[in-house]
Amino acid sequence: MSPSAGAMQPIVRRFLREVAIGYGLFSTRDPEEWKLYFEDLGKLCAEAWHDDLPEEDRAWAAARRERFGKWVEGPRPNGTGPQETASALPSGHSAVPERFTPPWPMLLDAVEAAFLSFLDGFEAAPAGESEDAAAEAMSRLHRTYLWQAFSSGDTAQKHGRVALRAFQKGFALGRRGRSGSMQRPIPPMLEPPWYWGAGLPEYPGPTAARERAIRALPDAKDRNEWASRKQELLEIYASAWREDVPDEDREWAQAYRDCCTGHVNRRRLEAIARSAYESYLQSSGGVFDGAPGRTWPNHTDRELEPWRAFAERVDDAPEGESELEMAEAAAREYWDTLYRDAPPWDSDPDRAHWLAAARAARAKALAGYELPKRRWLR
Repeated sequence: MSPSAGAMQPIVRRFLREVAIGYGLFSTRDPEEWKLYFEDLGKLCAEAWHDDLPEEDRAWAAARRERFGKWVEGPRPNGTGPQETASALPSGHSAVPERFTPPWPMLLDAVEAAFLSFLDGFEAAPAGESEDAAAEAMSRLHRTYLWQAFSSGDTAQKHGRVALRAFQKGFALGRRGRSGSMQRPIPPMLEPPWYWGAGLPEYPGPTAARERAIRALPDAKDRNEWASRKQELLEIYASAWREDVPDEDREWAQAYRDCCTGHVNRRRLEAIARSAYESYLQSSGGVFDGAPGRTWPNHTDRELEPWRAFAERVDDAPEGESELEMAEAAAREYWDTLYRDAPPWDSDPDRAHWLAAARAARAKALAGYELPKRRWLR
């Protein structure tokens, strides 16, 4: 059964993400798409250890910490209490160890959890006693193409390493949280990105309800009616940036601000990434990874993601880091996004080109960014 807004029950936001990941994993047989979903699943698992989750996500997070804790936190001796770092986590679990890397069994357990969430979110639960229903759900899981692919020797060997690496990368990103590049403040934005509202939950509060009502109206009869609606929406979106947003509207306002901030900062990052890529080609004589480099617009969005990771690492370079150190770390981020090992830096024949790309990215980041042509609250 395909997901639809009408089929969804009121559920917490991270459970909704887990449901969507489960649907994605089990509705495709494309290993390239699997990688993206495994990375998203890793991010989500790491977020269960965040200590600033909203109230509606905490029950989900507690269940996931309980489920995955045996790998993340390790076994605890009987009779011992939580570690000192546990105070920020409601369930008393410890924070994720700095060098923790998720193992293969944790990935399989996370896939199982996502499948069960998918069943809960979009399909009727198996009927019967709880033990029988659980056995039926597991039987269904084990019959899926994905599960069988990762259980058979040849296929598991072929795709398992990449799947685990994607999951581990996602977990590292989720533990790190949003980068500084994506959290840069922006002026109050009164016209949201085109995708605002698409596939989002119905946020509570009177302002969110009023926005939905206006957006659901039939086409305006004339220009005056259109202008009136437009003005009302501008006033609604301006209210999201006020410091005194009423409590009942806070969730909607935060979601709106996050959407706008992410949109602007992603466009800025795209400009930095393009500058880095084009400078690399200029330095290398138009060759990248042993082949003629295509122009920036001739790449798919997925193909450009490694360059965004490169640009993000340059933009977030710690103070005092040298250009060479910055270029090496950014190049490593590039290859890591492709789930590939970076060539040894000291012997990398492309080191000068990576350095040129990093310098261009840094210059672009420092030069400022022209805001999209939208209405802003001045």
